[in-house]
Amino acid sequence: MPKIAVVTDSTADIGHDLAREKHISVVPLNLHFADDVYKDGIDLTTDAFFTKLQAATIPPRTSQPSPGDFYELYKSLLDAGYNGIISIHISRELSGTWQSATIAREMLPEEDICVIDSKSASMGLGLIVLNTWDKIMTGASGADAAEYAKRLIGQQKVMFGVATLEYLHRNGRIGRAAKVIGGFLNVKPVLTIDVDGFVALLGKVRGSSKFIPYLLEGAAEFVRDYSGAVDIAVVHAQDPQLAGELLSRTQERIAVRNSYVTDIGSVIGTHTGPGTIGIVLQKS
Repeated sequence: MPKIAVVTDSTADIGHDLAREKHISVVPLNLHFADDVYKDGIDLTTDAFFTKLQAATIPPRTSQPSPGDFYELYKSLLDAGYNGIISIHISRELSGTWQSATIAREMLPEEDICVIDSKSASMGLGLIVLNTWDKIMTGASGADAAEYAKRLIGQQKVMFGVATLEYLHRNGRIGRAAKVIGGFLNVKPVLTIDVDGFVALLGKVRGSSKFIPYLLEGAAEFVRDYSGAVDIAVVHAQDPQLAGELLSRTQERIAVRNSYVTDIGSVIGTHTGPGTIGIVLQKS
């Protein structure tokens, strides 16, 4: 059976232990705090990152890996005996990471490397990566696994809320949700990543107490005509208690196959800020 490697980037938020367990290669993005550069998920813990973020007088910025970073990883995997590579990344509308991976693929024209734009982020990307890995483990060919990954893109729902839109706005990631900027008077926006890979407005609730019920209703609506169980991931920025509650209440409402609770990583956290919480639902 051909050996197919799965590659993603650190915005997938799947965590070191899970990536190591499944032999998924993760290319880190970069964090820039003034003149200091950190590798996402490597040089800073999540807690240390959010402490720095809230104390920073100059907002940090992020940057994609270089094509050389991807080239070196692809070459090392091929040299290690892999016959093909499926490389799945954050939406090209949110980062230049997909472009760097594409350039690296073009530097190895004779090799079987498929670069996929997930049109998602955080565990929206992560669930596509994990399911694609599972597909390969069932014996699927590289071509079949890549087609499966592309099909998964259209079968997920991302819903999240932020404590403030400041971080999305100042980093230019507000996308199609720009029209919700302004004085909310206790109105909390519910955001999504739309079919084109942009951050967009999904809805608005009046009062934070209505936010979790809104997500639960959205989850129930997503699976209303679906006969199978879905994978879910709850992502959060320093609010594990609320994340656990959201997971538990979702499991009471819908049929769940695999579930994950993960910290939002440093790159995603740079753009969403502390207090962010969300859920991703993935049909398979």
